[in-house]
Amino acid sequence: MNIEEEKKKIRKEIRRRRRELSSKTLSAIDNSLPEFISAIGDKELLKTLKNAKRIALYRAFDGEVPVDGLAKFFMDKGITCCFPRIENDRMVFCDCISLDDSEFTVSSLGIKEPDTSKTPVEPKDIDVVVLPALAYNEEGTRLGAGGGFYDRYIGSMGSARPYLLGICYEFQICSDVPSDGHDISADFIAVIPEEEYAE
Repeated sequence: MNIEEEKKKIRKEIRRRRRELSSKTLSAIDNSLPEFISAIGDKELLKTLKNAKRIALYRAFDGEVPVDGLAKFFMDKGITCCFPRIENDRMVFCDCISLDDSEFTVSSLGIKEPDTSKTPVEPKDIDVVVLPALAYNEEGTRLGAGGGFYDRYIGSMGSARPYLLGICYEFQICSDVPSDGHDISADFIAVIPEEEYAE
């Protein structure tokens, strides 16, 4: 089995497990996530979040870890939050002042993206990126959905890249996650323990 076949197999299994999570469970995780992240004892993570002026997040889709509550938490602290939009097969991030539907449009895939009237921000102005992922290994290597958007976006920034925060369910940690040269790695992975979503 080659790397792409291995990745496809892992993606299929993780998607299956994510789709088993109920809306009630996802809502509970969303509500508790700010407290969960704040309670992490990693000094570099907490210092980075405290000093951040702009944080990139995502709008959860297909059972991804919901981060709307975290976005609202950051916004309430005066931190600018931006979200991804796909333009001409590349990803850009745009600031949104709230999570109201008026700030977003729904893409052809059913994902909420910043309205096209919003101007993309400069990558260098993003301090932290909260990464969506299908899986990570223990070293932080990320397996994305397969489009390569985050790998290309982060990869283009070189050494000036922002701090990368992965947030995932415990079942998304896979020791055998295959990787190749363009796969990015998170600086820190916040792993939500199984008891938080066991039903």
